[in-house]
Amino acid sequence: MKLPPFKGYPLILRIVLMFSLLVVFMSVASYAAFLSIHSLFGVEKPEEVVKGIFTSATDRYAFLYVQAISSLGGFLLAALAFSVLESFSPAKHLRLNVLPSLLMLVLAVAAVIIVQFFVEFLVEVNSKLPLPAGLGNIDEHQKEIEELTKRLLDFKDLPTLLVTSIVMAVIPAVSEEFFFRGLLLGDMLKSRFHPVISIVLSGLFFAVFHFEFNNTLAIWVLGSFLGYLYYVSGSLWLPIAAHFINNFFAVLLKYLFNIGVLSSDLAEASSPWYLTLASVILFSGCAYLFYRWRKPDDFYEPEYETEVTEHADEE
Repeated sequence: MKLPPFKGYPLILRIVLMFSLLVVFMSVASYAAFLSIHSLFGVEKPEEVVKGIFTSATDRYAFLYVQAISSLGGFLLAALAFSVLESFSPAKHLRLNVLPSLLMLVLAVAAVIIVQFFVEFLVEVNSKLPLPAGLGNIDEHQKEIEELTKRLLDFKDLPTLLVTSIVMAVIPAVSEEFFFRGLLLGDMLKSRFHPVISIVLSGLFFAVFHFEFNNTLAIWVLGSFLGYLYYVSGSLWLPIAAHFINNFFAVLLKYLFNIGVLSSDLAEASSPWYLTLASVILFSGCAYLFYRWRKPDDFYEPEYETEVTEHADEE
């Protein structure tokens, strides 16, 4: 039996190939979604919808549809396809066959909520950093993203809350974790890269690929934390759960503000320094507990000759 095509490739080459595959898959998925929104939603000006210009609720749903297909067809499909090219057992390769303990799951949820004040501080610091020379247009792009996010979260009905939560919380949590933690970070750890370097680098890739300069530091920290969860648990499901809670928390708070349950928009509010300090201290405590409760796993995979033999025996 033939070995998986990419199994013996150097790590650097595999990283280049996986991102190349991601770009191709995401481009194809996005274009296919764009072509289909007219027939599915009756949108007359699809080019405006994909830019985030909404004139009706239908336009909003059409945009969310494009986002969902792009994420699923890009991150998720690329991760699954590349895993097949690397391993006989994609589920095992991505650590889908390992379930985290309930204790770790509860702590992960708590940590994600606790860290929000520190994340807010990082966003504020990041916004004051000067843009690199020649990248002045990034500021305009950042403003467009912020305005688009505000429009997407400007709703008061439960059906829209459900659809928005699926597209902005569930799908990114699954798709992005499959690619950045299960595939990218997993390959780094399997290649015997130092865990800290692997976690930080994969977190940086995660942040850069979001194309949000003003949020780079915050996304980098969150991405590194999600990688840390993957490392200490040996399970992809733990960072998926934490990623979902982080995104859903933002959507839910905005919804509660829109319907008047919250008197102020917490996303726009500035927290006092003592809450930021408490957030850092408590979050550090959570990280320490994860380290104490970690399940030792060197991400070792059997030699490929062994896998070939096993599959040959099964046949």
